[in-house]
Amino acid sequence: MSRSSFLRLRAALRRFRQDEAGVISTEALLIAPLLIWLFLAMFVYWDAFRAQNTSIKASYAVADMISRENAPINNAFITGMHRVFRYMVHTREDTWIRVSSVQYDEANDRYIVLWSRSTDTTRAPVQTTTTMVAMRDKLPVPSDSDTLLVVETWQRFTPAFKVGLDRRTFHEVSVVRPRFLSPLPIS
Repeated sequence: MSRSSFLRLRAALRRFRQDEAGVISTEALLIAPLLIWLFLAMFVYWDAFRAQNTSIKASYAVADMISRENAPINNAFITGMHRVFRYMVHTREDTWIRVSSVQYDEANDRYIVLWSRSTDTTRAPVQTTTTMVAMRDKLPVPSDSDTLLVVETWQRFTPAFKVGLDRRTFHEVSVVRPRFLSPLPIS
């Protein structure tokens, strides 16, 4: 290789190295998938936060509505409360609720289940005094013989895109005192 051709090759390589035409397009092409994934991830996590927050608020609202009842509760009433919950969370996913009336026994330091109803006994069997032990840490300690209504709600959530958040079920527990009739009767 002659000296002049070597100098021409070196000058061509220098021009190639200094040429910045098309760099923005290349950088955009490299970063676009990351930006798209980031946008989808923010959407999915925000949607999950919204769904859980709505589930919490709907659970409290249903518990408050039940606590204001002054007539005996029946299965049709519980099914109606489930419909109200579904309406509030506005989802096509599965939802179910369980309502239990419990009485605190101070002498034995335990909660006695007076009655329990569930809209899906397969996934949420009715509570018993024995199974209520597992919920002890979620319940306040009332006065002796005081009754509480324990309203549990479940809502399934499936993310719209796969960005690291798996399908999950939001389980909320709301505990209220009956306002007018204590204990709230069941029919």
